[in-house]
Amino acid sequence: MATEFYVVRHHGAWRIRVNGKHHGEYDSRLLGINAAVTEAKAAGPGAKVFSTGIVSQSSQEWQSSEGPDPLSP
Repeated sequence: MATEFYVVRHHGAWRIRVNGKHHGEYDSRLLGINAAVTEAKAAGPGAKVFSTGIVSQSSQEWQSSEGPDPLSP
Protein backbone atom coordinates (compact mmCIF):
# COMPACT_ATOMS: atom_id res chain seq x y z
CA MET A 1 0.00 0.00 0.00
CA ALA A 2 1.26 3.47 -0.88
CA THR A 3 2.23 5.82 1.94
CA GLU A 4 0.18 8.99 2.30
CA PHE A 5 1.61 12.09 3.96
CA TYR A 6 -0.74 14.81 5.23
CA VAL A 7 0.41 18.35 6.05
CA VAL A 8 -1.96 19.63 8.74
CA ARG A 9 -2.24 22.41 11.28
CA HIS A 10 -1.84 20.73 14.68
CA HIS A 11 -1.24 22.38 18.08
CA GLY A 12 -0.34 25.73 16.54
CA ALA A 13 2.16 24.53 13.92
CA TRP A 14 2.16 22.83 10.55
CA ARG A 15 3.06 19.17 10.94
CA ILE A 16 3.28 16.03 8.83
CA ARG A 17 0.91 13.19 9.70
CA VAL A 18 1.80 9.68 8.56
CA ASN A 19 -0.12 6.60 9.71
CA GLY A 20 -1.97 8.67 12.30
CA LYS A 21 1.18 10.10 13.94
CA HIS A 22 2.32 13.73 13.73
CA HIS A 23 5.93 14.81 13.44
CA GLY A 24 7.90 17.91 12.56
CA GLU A 25 7.05 21.54 13.23
CA TYR A 26 6.97 24.00 10.34
CA ASP A 27 6.30 27.73 10.32
CA SER A 28 4.27 27.58 7.11
CA ARG A 29 2.16 25.19 5.11
CA LEU A 30 4.59 25.44 2.19
CA LEU A 31 7.58 24.44 4.34
CA GLY A 32 5.59 21.47 5.62
CA ILE A 33 4.65 20.44 2.07
CA ASN A 34 8.28 20.65 0.93
CA ALA A 35 9.40 18.48 3.85
CA ALA A 36 6.60 15.98 3.21
CA VAL A 37 7.52 15.71 -0.49
CA THR A 38 11.13 14.97 0.48
CA GLU A 39 9.93 12.20 2.81
CA ALA A 40 7.47 10.87 0.22
CA LYS A 41 10.18 10.61 -2.43
CA ALA A 42 12.20 8.45 -0.03
CA ALA A 43 9.12 6.32 0.78
CA GLY A 44 9.01 4.93 -2.74
CA PRO A 45 6.51 4.35 -5.53
CA GLY A 46 2.92 5.39 -5.01
CA ALA A 47 3.61 7.85 -2.18
CA LYS A 48 1.32 10.89 -2.06
CA VAL A 49 1.32 14.22 -0.23
CA PHE A 50 -1.85 16.03 0.79
CA SER A 51 -2.38 19.27 2.69
CA THR A 52 -5.30 20.86 4.45
CA GLY A 53 -6.33 24.41 3.73
CA ILE A 54 -8.12 27.05 5.75
CA VAL A 55 -11.46 25.24 5.44
CA SER A 56 -9.98 21.85 6.40
CA GLN A 57 -10.38 20.46 2.90
CA SER A 58 -7.56 18.21 1.72
CA SER A 59 -5.91 18.70 -1.63
CA GLN A 60 -3.30 16.52 -3.26
CA GLU A 61 0.02 18.34 -3.54
CA TRP A 62 2.34 15.65 -4.94
CA GLN A 63 2.32 12.05 -6.15
CA SER A 64 5.14 9.68 -7.03
CA SER A 65 5.49 9.59 -10.80
CA GLU A 66 6.15 5.87 -10.73
CA GLY A 67 2.89 4.92 -9.05
CA PRO A 68 2.28 1.66 -7.20
CA ASP A 69 3.43 -1.63 -8.68
CA PRO A 70 0.40 -3.04 -10.54
CA LEU A 71 1.52 -6.59 -9.72
CA SER A 72 1.69 -6.13 -5.96
CA PRO A 73 -1.22 -7.54 -3.91
